[in-house]
Amino acid sequence: MSTGIRAAEDTLTRIAEFVNTRRADGDDIGTPEQLTIWLHAHALLPRDTAVTDRDRDRAEWVREGLRALLAANNAEPVASPRPDGLDPAARTRLAALTAQLPLTLDVTVTPPRLTPRPDHPVDRALATLLADVATAVAAGTWPRLKTCREPSCRWAFYDHSRNHGRTWCSMNVCGNRVKVRAAQRRSTGR
Repeated sequence: MSTGIRAAEDTLTRIAEFVNTRRADGDDIGTPEQLTIWLHAHALLPRDTAVTDRDRDRAEWVREGLRALLAANNAEPVASPRPDGLDPAARTRLAALTAQLPLTLDVTVTPPRLTPRPDHPVDRALATLLADVATAVAAGTWPRLKTCREPSCRWAFYDHSRNHGRTWCSMNVCGNRVKVRAAQRRSTGR
């Protein structure tokens, strides 16, 4: 595996961890303090930086926009009685926010790479996550980062399968739910 692909996979791990801060049982970046802890743990924020409610909201917009982008890397969601975990406006909000989180090409490093330009530390951290997306797209690994097809789940995962055909975060949980629902529909004739 090339160094570029390995680096892209590492950045995708960080994106998946960021997207997966929202779970059915809570939100790991639900408060400015929680966002501060997460950004510190991932070396994206200087220790002396205060995170505001506005920063936390922007981080949520990036997270949910990334979740929507990752869902596009997978097949259509399956029919489910549970609500879809995607925010229909997430991509639109992310598109508007990316204009405020500019990246620049750093040609002083080898190979050249996109780096964040914002002065505000939290915006710099969010722009770094967007640069991670660009790195993965350039390496060809972006389509392998997906969200689960189960609408109520939408957990982000990296598809390590040889044919890039993995669709569930866990075949034992989400994949099994879909199989059970399909069997129930067949048995009731719906």
